Amino acid sequence: MGTMMSCECGWTMISPMGEKDVKKHAMMHVADAHPGMKVTDADMMKMMKTV
Repeated sequence: MGTMMSCECGWTMISPMGEKDVKKHAMMHVADAHPGMKVTDADMMKMMKTV
């Protein structure tokens, strides 16, 4: 099993390493692709799902 998160822009991450790994990469994606965008931990948790 893994954890998946998708962004409205089309970016998707699937990790077998769990939520912390997905959060880390999601924050890098936001900083790179959407500078200035505010995303909370709660927002990220809503966007994650187990696959």
